[in-house]
Amino acid sequence: VRVGVLAAVRSFQKNGQAIGVMVTASHNDESYNGVKIADPDGGMMGPDGEALAVPLANTESATDVMALIQPHLDKAATDKALVHIGRDTRSHSPALTKLVIQTAQAMGATVIDHGIVTTPQLHHAVSHANSHYLPLMIPPRPNLGGYYDLLCHSYHSLLLTLPQEMTPPSPSLPLVVDCACGVGYEHVQEVNRRLQELGGGVCRTLMAINGPGDGPLNTNCGSEYVQKSICPPELYKTSDDMTNSISYGASLDGDADRIVFFKKEEDSSFCLLDGDKIAVLICDFLQEQVDSLVKATAEDEESSSSILSSLRLGVVQTAYANGASTQYMKKVLGEHRVEIAKTGVKYVHAAAHEHFDVGVYFEANGHGTVLFGSKFYDFLAKAEANSSTKGHVALRRLALLPSLVNQAVGDALSDLLLVDAILTLKQWNIDTWNNLYRDLPSRQCKVKVEDRSIIQTNENETRAISPDTLQPALDKAMEKVRGSRCFVRPSGTENVVRVYAEATTTQDADALATKAAQLIHSLCKGIGEPPSFV
Repeated sequence: VRVGVLAAVRSFQKNGQAIGVMVTASHNDESYNGVKIADPDGGMMGPDGEALAVPLANTESATDVMALIQPHLDKAATDKALVHIGRDTRSHSPALTKLVIQTAQAMGATVIDHGIVTTPQLHHAVSHANSHYLPLMIPPRPNLGGYYDLLCHSYHSLLLTLPQEMTPPSPSLPLVVDCACGVGYEHVQEVNRRLQELGGGVCRTLMAINGPGDGPLNTNCGSEYVQKSICPPELYKTSDDMTNSISYGASLDGDADRIVFFKKEEDSSFCLLDGDKIAVLICDFLQEQVDSLVKATAEDEESSSSILSSLRLGVVQTAYANGASTQYMKKVLGEHRVEIAKTGVKYVHAAAHEHFDVGVYFEANGHGTVLFGSKFYDFLAKAEANSSTKGHVALRRLALLPSLVNQAVGDALSDLLLVDAILTLKQWNIDTWNNLYRDLPSRQCKVKVEDRSIIQTNENETRAISPDTLQPALDKAMEKVRGSRCFVRPSGTENVVRVYAEATTTQDADALATKAAQLIHSLCKGIGEPPSFV
């Protein structure tokens, strides 16, 4: 009920612009429920919205609720609220959705119910309903059909840039998509149907598995399970042949805003390509296209300088990104093109906007996207007007990306097609991609403490600043382990401190994590026994 109140009031706050409500608990199992709120630009709700949402959620009496929202209700006389709503496949989502709709309507809002959709599809509908947030090259299409059209046609057009002498995707190698027994299943099927209609023997076949009802939601399947467990998903309903090996696979989470890729061999060996690997692949491709344009304008110093050199292409990671991926991207993009932000989508998204004209961000869990700033579109226009780059294949590819990429939020279906297109254009298989770099061994754990608030960190959470004895002790521990890295941070939801340790060997990573856990336990009033891996 309060979510319905919040959605209507948020729309009033934004002068009647459309707001989104997605009823979902994302990557969690069936027993959880929750909501995600989309602001008018299709992104996550901003700080001013959170300033209203927190007291609204915690206020106990109806009188206090009315006192909070009354200043905004005065705008109802002049502005009409608009709320888009969607839901996932959980059994309790229809009832919760109905409550949100009824409350928002009682507040005077017009509600557009999109039914069962992925979270990114709901964010797409909101951003396209407020079309002034879109670049001019992307036509507003605030419905599911428009979403499919943008993704499928831009993916197909991108593959059409493949030189004739190169090989299109083989029908005998489908991309097997584990849909976590969730909402993504029917949408993967629809995307595949549309791609095959586009035809031409160009598009990859997508094979959706683990649909609603095949098994329990997000249980032993889906991106969260695959990424955290580093093992293939359980295949609840499929052929015996497929359970032996999957040469090219991907796993979505329950609301399809995360994705990881994998390969499973008949000998049970398993290869995981997580968000770090996805970011590396995309950055490698983007830099390759930019370099091609630089080369094309090498003889025209003025155009090369003004059009290309000023474009800031970079990546945002969190401290949890594997150190090997960070080093690889510094090599590809340059030292100053890799930023480390605080853990959390809203922080990495904001950092990508702030620091880069083309900003790539992916968390290791597979949530991420690419953001294209205004200077990128200026770059496209100037390059198209330049005789050296007009019609260049790299320019055509770059111009298609804003339509394929969901810039409002991480989108598993968008990322699925982007990754497959890049692999096809580069003529790589999953092994070539995985061999770009080798992950450093790491160990994560958590230590129970009396009060997590005594641990404070710097802005990007790479160093502890309180208690003042903790970081020097961690530094001393790292000095004893060659090529190591370790950081700690308080949990946002429970009284534990999270530890991440990385080293050149598994033995050293385990030893460093054990030492860090001991230090936290002794310096931060630990409870029980600290975890040990030695």
